[in-house]
Amino acid sequence: MLWEKSLDSLAKFLLTAIILCVGTCTVMGQNSTPAAGADTKAVWKDSATGLTWAGKDNGASVSPNQASNYCSSLRTGGYSDWRLPTIEELEALYDSKLSKQYKVKGPIELSDPCVLSATTNSSGEVWSFCFNHGGRDLGGGTGCGTTGHALCTRGPAR
Repeated sequence: MLWEKSLDSLAKFLLTAIILCVGTCTVMGQNSTPAAGADTKAVWKDSATGLTWAGKDNGASVSPNQASNYCSSLRTGGYSDWRLPTIEELEALYDSKLSKQYKVKGPIELSDPCVLSATTNSSGEVWSFCFNHGGRDLGGGTGCGTTGHALCTRGPAR
């Protein structure tokens, strides 16, 4: 009889675990997959691109070199291989249909609309992306200027 009670307890435990897992996976949705082994508040994995993003920008306006250094020294979500994204990667994060102030996909928090990229033009000017209107800008232009915020990503550059 003791084994029957143990088996009944194990069955209840397994059923509860399955229900919790299914419920969690359903709530998280397609574009909200946390990176494996990562602090889910510190990072967000974009299922469309496979890139993992820091959950927020650096919080201050910096030069392109400072932005690159910030990302390469970032340690968050259990990862240390962060980098500054390409302009195309930043463009892929923009969604004009969102009702947020800065129209960035996922739970990413931006403290400013202008985010620096690792991409330069033929003259060496750094491209930035502005998440308020959804456009690229070169340093010295009418938008973001020569400084911006750093939003770090990890994964192969696209």
